[in-house]
Amino acid sequence: MAKQSKRKIKSGIVNQMEDIFDLKRLDYESRTKPIRNRSKLAGALGALLVYGTGFGGGYLGWQNGLIEYAAFAKLVWILMIPATVIGMFIWLLATNRREYAVRQDVRDYIRELEGENGLLWRFSPILSELKPDDLACKEMMMASSQGDMDKMQPEDYAKAVLNLYYHIKASGNRRISPETAADFAHNLNET
Repeated sequence: MAKQSKRKIKSGIVNQMEDIFDLKRLDYESRTKPIRNRSKLAGALGALLVYGTGFGGGYLGWQNGLIEYAAFAKLVWILMIPATVIGMFIWLLATNRREYAVRQDVRDYIRELEGENGLLWRFSPILSELKPDDLACKEMMMASSQGDMDKMQPEDYAKAVLNLYYHIKASGNRRISPETAADFAHNLNET
């Protein structure tokens, strides 16, 4: 009977996390992955446009006898540098602009969750028992307990919540002790 209650403790905590957090809304990586892929395409197209324009101009110059073949060959290789730099700039700019809406949505959700007293820090006893060496989660929990929204970047906060959730779910046969569950319940009920 005691083993069954320990299993129920863990499943109860998992259920509480699913009730408290909108895990799909916090999954920053999966929400931004399509945006990043499109941004890479925009960067590649920008680099292609720059390189194609330079190559076309050099080719026309070579065909019309304005530059020699050796200069054209060097131009082809040298054009790769500005094309790459411009392509990377376009990629980063497009990524930042497209991710902004997702970032703001997650940031607003974090403010709503954390409120004045914080929320994530209340899960610290569970993290200490299951994964005491997860420094990213601990850092977010410290920022949550201090109410410091500036330290809580949306990507890091979302990753900390999801890591904690998956640590609990994937802990296998490892059970959460009743003392830890009591500390967690005390933290959760604290205002």
